[in-house]
Amino acid sequence: MKNTAKKSKKEGRIVNVASAAHDFSYAQGILFDKINDKESYNRLHAYGQSKLANILHANELAKRLKGAATTCYVALHPQVKGVSGEYFSDNNMATNTTTSLAKDYVLAKKLWEFSLDLTNPK
Repeated sequence: MKNTAKKSKKEGRIVNVASAAHDFSYAQGILFDKINDKESYNRLHAYGQSKLANILHANELAKRLKGAATTCYVALHPQVKGVSGEYFSDNNMATNTTTSLAKDYVLAKKLWEFSLDLTNPK
């Protein structure tokens, strides 16, 4: 879908259809350990479970696609060409979101040297 959107220059959309019937799911939500269990099957609860699964899947997919957006932006967008060592969040350079430890250059150097010691064969 991302490739198609890039080639066609048109935004793609994923549409999931659910219903208020998700409220009729089993009390525990999704019965992962009994997903195909005939003994505990209840038609109304199973339908509710399927609608709940549609909603949960859409939410997780949206979260995962959005998490990749900033990474793609920083890697590909011409506006950040030449920018290095900055912290980005939601496709923007974050200015006040890192802690003082995240800006500690002495700690960064120590971590770098520690990592080299761990990864270099002796």
